[in-house]
Amino acid sequence: TTALLDSGAFSCYIDQRFTEKHGFKIIPLNHEIRILNADASPNKGGAITHRVVTSILIGGHRSTESLLVTNLGRMSMILGMKFIQEH
Repeated sequence: TTALLDSGAFSCYIDQRFTEKHGFKIIPLNHEIRILNADASPNKGGAITHRVVTSILIGGHRSTESLLVTNLGRMSMILGMKFIQEH
């Protein structure tokens, strides 16, 4: 699948429908995270309550990442600054 590298996002995110379609194991968060979209509107998916841990392969480089599960619309994954700085 493809992912958006987004320097405006701090964390990494994965679309809820994508996780359901591909059978990812979701892990509950200790505390929910309230989020806003890029235009400052509330995200239709509501607060983030779960994450997934998965392996990501980019250009021959593989890493294990924790991605927050939310409604991303047409996007499957967003890799934010935390990912960009580490890789």
